[in-house]
Amino acid sequence: MTPDSPPQSEQLQRGQIGLLGVLMPGLAQVAPAFNLFFTTGVMASLAGASVPLIFLISMVGVAATASSLAQFAGLYPSSGSFLTYIAKTMGARSSTAVGVIAIVGYIIAFGGIYIFVGSYLVQNVFGNPHIWGITQIVTIAYGVLVTAPVVLGLKFGVRITVVLYVFEAILLLVLSAVFLFNGGPSGTSLTPFAWPGGTKDVLLAFSLAILAFGGFEAAAPLAEETRNPRRNVPIAVLGTVLVSGIIYVLGSWALVTAFGPTHITALANDPNPFHTAAERYISALAPFVTWIFLTSVTSSYVAANTQTSRVIFGGARGGLWAKQLASISPKFKTPSVAAVAFVAPSIVIAVASTAFTQPATASGFLGTYGILGVIVMYLMANLALIVHWFKHRAEASSKVISRLILPIIGIVVLAIPVYGDLQPGQPSPYKYLPYLTLGLIALGVVYALVLGVRRPDALRKAPALLEGAEVEDLAVTT
Repeated sequence: MTPDSPPQSEQLQRGQIGLLGVLMPGLAQVAPAFNLFFTTGVMASLAGASVPLIFLISMVGVAATASSLAQFAGLYPSSGSFLTYIAKTMGARSSTAVGVIAIVGYIIAFGGIYIFVGSYLVQNVFGNPHIWGITQIVTIAYGVLVTAPVVLGLKFGVRITVVLYVFEAILLLVLSAVFLFNGGPSGTSLTPFAWPGGTKDVLLAFSLAILAFGGFEAAAPLAEETRNPRRNVPIAVLGTVLVSGIIYVLGSWALVTAFGPTHITALANDPNPFHTAAERYISALAPFVTWIFLTSVTSSYVAANTQTSRVIFGGARGGLWAKQLASISPKFKTPSVAAVAFVAPSIVIAVASTAFTQPATASGFLGTYGILGVIVMYLMANLALIVHWFKHRAEASSKVISRLILPIIGIVVLAIPVYGDLQPGQPSPYKYLPYLTLGLIALGVVYALVLGVRRPDALRKAPALLEGAEVEDLAVTT
């Protein structure tokens, strides 16, 4: 990303979607089926049968950070999302650094998921083992597939997302209802909502649960294209956490019930527990489990590419990186260049990673490393709201809970996955995460400092441009 002068005003198409349209990308990007299928067993190995309780508590904790982003979305509705919020409260230099950290983090994390999906398709859909070359080709083809709806139009992409997510959610809820109704070997009970005890392992389980909500902010960058954004976007951000949390609690409760709280080791050791439970209690739906996963991850990718391309577009319009990234497709009225610029390096990272290790190892490591950059953004958004409250506390004295207490809670909760990912004593390659994370943060800071030296005017104009102010008008007023 090379800074250049801000582009002439590029406009997204206003008022395209309503509350449902802006809610769906967040719900889809969280990808509940993906996380339930591949996270519940690991959490069970760490916290026993209490996975539903951990998801429930985590939902409340994540809601604190969601509240910060929702309030900012009501104050400064903008495609720049967190870039705008941080720039308006803590300055464009901080916003630029956090933007680089978060966007590069997203690119790395989704690179890990791309190679996971490519390998999954080869093994579970095509029925072949991982073969070097075939997996990479499938991964590239899948990347093109999930980018196309983003380029072809917001409404088109949202419709794809709605169809895929509804399929995912309905089947998840049906499976969960069947498992709970049958009761498993021990019957349906509230045992999974008992505190598990322990400290370190339980904190790691909380870390996984909190990370499972990643992407809840997907509605925020769609503000400029949403009708009544000051109302609809905050509802969508908070609604995403609530709806996803309910699905996580019900799904994990159902899965623990299907295996039985006293047989939690079997759940923890099962590579595909939902499929195993489905074969046992409702075999007709078992073949659909693979497709639930694929629809989950596909709708998540479409939503992620949609929201991140808007953030990249917003940053480019604000003059924080290359102006070409603020281009709008004349035909489809979408930030197509930004979308490709986001997906292409993720695919390159995904394919390149398999030259050094197996897809499963690459997926886990890249996903863990990349999400740390996103957590930095969440932390800074909470901090920015605290700063905003102190700056405006005379007129916002009645908002001490929502703009001071809740952001502090959000920061404390986010410290859990940071500890989980950066704790000492991890095996290779995870033992290098602390150094790599410092390197990612340094990249953002250095970029912001260089931009400030080479183009100080860009930083001066960025807060207004990120909100969508006309370049010509800004030149006159400043």
